[in-house]
Amino acid sequence: MASRILTFLKQYLLIDDQHLLTTDADVWKLSVLRIILLIGVVLTSTIVAHSSYMAYQQQLYYVICLTCGFTLMLWSTLALSKHQIQFASASLTFIIIAAGLCILFFTVDLASSRYGLLFFFTLPIILRLFYGNKAALIGMLVNIIPFIILLRNEPIAPLFGVDITLPDTHTYLSALIFLFFNFCLPVAVIRVMSSLEHQAKYNQKQSLKLEKLVNRYQEIFNNGGLPSFFCDAQGNILQANRSARRLIKTYSSDCTNLYQLFDLKTPLTPGVKQQATIFKHPDCVFEIQPASLEHHKKQLIHCYDISKNAAKAKRFEDFKKQQFTKHYFDELTGLKNHHYWKLAETNDTLTGRYWVLLKLSNLRDINTQYSYNNGDQLLSQIALLLKSQLPIDAGLYRFPGAKFFVSITVPADTTPVITEWIKSFLPTHLVHRSLSTQVSLHWHAGIYPCHNKAKPGNVLEACTIALSQANYQRPYVVFDPNSVTQIRLHSQHKDRVKFLIDNNHLILYLQPQVNLNQAIVGYEVLARLTDPDSSQVLPPSDFIPIVEKYQWHVLFSRKLLEKVLALLSDWPTGLANVPIAINLSGPELLDDVFFEKVLRYFTENPSLRDSLKLELTETSVLSSHLETKRRLNLLANVGAVIIIDDFGTGHASLSQLIDMSASVLKIDREFVNQIEQSERHRKIVNITLELAKSLAMETIAEGVETPAQAHLLQQMGVRIFQGFLYGKPAPVSYWSSKKSNQKVHQLLTN
Repeated sequence: MASRILTFLKQYLLIDDQHLLTTDADVWKLSVLRIILLIGVVLTSTIVAHSSYMAYQQQLYYVICLTCGFTLMLWSTLALSKHQIQFASASLTFIIIAAGLCILFFTVDLASSRYGLLFFFTLPIILRLFYGNKAALIGMLVNIIPFIILLRNEPIAPLFGVDITLPDTHTYLSALIFLFFNFCLPVAVIRVMSSLEHQAKYNQKQSLKLEKLVNRYQEIFNNGGLPSFFCDAQGNILQANRSARRLIKTYSSDCTNLYQLFDLKTPLTPGVKQQATIFKHPDCVFEIQPASLEHHKKQLIHCYDISKNAAKAKRFEDFKKQQFTKHYFDELTGLKNHHYWKLAETNDTLTGRYWVLLKLSNLRDINTQYSYNNGDQLLSQIALLLKSQLPIDAGLYRFPGAKFFVSITVPADTTPVITEWIKSFLPTHLVHRSLSTQVSLHWHAGIYPCHNKAKPGNVLEACTIALSQANYQRPYVVFDPNSVTQIRLHSQHKDRVKFLIDNNHLILYLQPQVNLNQAIVGYEVLARLTDPDSSQVLPPSDFIPIVEKYQWHVLFSRKLLEKVLALLSDWPTGLANVPIAINLSGPELLDDVFFEKVLRYFTENPSLRDSLKLELTETSVLSSHLETKRRLNLLANVGAVIIIDDFGTGHASLSQLIDMSASVLKIDREFVNQIEQSERHRKIVNITLELAKSLAMETIAEGVETPAQAHLLQQMGVRIFQGFLYGKPAPVSYWSSKKSNQKVHQLLTN
């Protein structure tokens, strides 16, 4: 029970270990208040009980009121909480002053009244505890008045005739003074000193920990691999770690200021990084990072060595500049290229200018004649020449290939003479700097007058369209909006032809070849394209030029060969069982895959040698190609029959004819058409027949349209004929519907 009471008192008076260690000033102030007030309450309660009884007997009721009032004030003050410390301390101060005044002014006995003065002498201690040094000093100065009263040694009471003296007043006051000075104040001071002692021990421990921590951080600071400096606001070095001292020793041994070591562009600012180089060592780059110290007036500067990263960054920047130059400038001529033009030009800058896309049309011939290196040198010379001759406000760009893009500002009504202006500044001859040879230059130009706002892509497209229409007879072409429609239609037709070829919408037409007895001895296969949507059959004039222009020879011939092989493998019953011939233009034979297929077909299928013949036009440029002739010889060696089509219209010599290993010559329709009227044409046909006879080659006359032509050719020695006289090209189904043993004229009359 006693221990519980003791524990409760410790907790209430805030003198347990937990509250003694706290650093909160309000805790020990409240503890001092409770100690003084609790002791005062215990004392005054006893005095009040006894004095009230004595005063009641003497009918001094005002004494009872006075003592009860003081007791009530003590209890009320004791009940105040931690949050009311200021009010409680003021109340205690008031109680002490009021008690001293009451004793001094209402006690007649001089010796007893002096006890009231003693209460005033305790005020500096109370004021110091609760209000600080200034309040204590004021209290000490005010106590001069009670001291003077004490020196006079004259009674002051009773004031207003009020006397509170009782028979045991001296005892009451002596006990009050004894308890207040011997218990209240000493215990309060002990409480404060205990807190100070505990706090001092705690501070000492914390100081030791802090000292260890400082030493540890000092060791880390000194031995850190990162150069670090302690500096004042002006950059003067106060302390440097080992790495920083090594840095100073290496680059500036007499350095005392950070601004002497680093080439700082801006003043040091806490939390703001900046890059700086060491003076006279531009390759040594550091990132200077002032630390943000909120509770320190000095600056802690960390220096990160980023020399390697800076060197990499510099190399990367140089690389980016190099790539920018490569991307936006032509390496050969040094001119801005098409990428730069697309980046720089906008709808507004294009307006009010003539845009001219120039092309050196004979650059391929120049490269072939003088080599590609010399061709490049010539382009570089041309760029310099154009740059010098164009007006200052003109724009000049190098576009891919042999093209230059020029922009000029001319009045809007000069369109008719723009071509003359272009001709005037374009060089037609140029002396090659290295070869010292005069080289002819042929130019084509596509011109677009941009009078209204237009997008860069549209301007370039217009110039490209105009350039595509230029030729040697009309080298400079101004863009015509109507040509776009024609190009669009041509593009649609081209795409349609490509679609039909890719999707096997190809059908075979046959034209018969007959002998002197009017019997069919062979067919020439002619390809047609059929439109699945309209069921329309496209004539050769609608797709052959497109195949040749876009070099689809290999694709077209492969599809045709597949159709022919399918026909041979499933030969119609009513169709004359005779060989068929397909046309090859020449380029497909130079395709390795296509040639290997054809060679394999003839090698693996011996029967194919008697059923499939290959026609090669003499007019094809590639027919005289050495590799073409070599491959034709390989096909001839495996049994393939080679027919020279359109003989006499090309440039094949006798030796080339022999080298091609052909076994059949076809006399071109150009000579057959004029054979009745022209003696010269008859002589050419005779020479061709004699040549074929001397080389043991068969001959076929194509383009025979009249009986007179057939009769004359028969007299000259022709044995096989082909032409409209014997039948126009028609689908396989047409010829298979006739009986194969009939004569041609009978087939045509049925």
